[in-house]
Amino acid sequence: MTDEAGFVVVDIWKVRDGKHSEVEQVLAEAGTMFRKVDGVLSVDYTRLVDDPHRYLVVFRYRDAETRKQFVSTEGLQSTMSRLRDLWDLESPIYQGVATGL
Repeated sequence: MTDEAGFVVVDIWKVRDGKHSEVEQVLAEAGTMFRKVDGVLSVDYTRLVDDPHRYLVVFRYRDAETRKQFVSTEGLQSTMSRLRDLWDLESPIYQGVATGL
């Protein structure tokens, strides 16, 4: 693996009824903050075309160790606390080393 390939984590989250605008606000703030973290290569939140209640959440990190450290940061913990009442994790977390292809 090269440093450019990175480590990818993917989730699917379902927004609770009536919470779309709150989720959008939290994601906008969090995305800006997360993208500034050393070792976080990209953060993407995508509302699914066929179901606007579901989001595909993709994080790409420099490596698995960066992910491990990021999970324990105050910024992520605070964001997840804010989101707890707004959406539910609907899929397992998928993790893997990017191939760089």
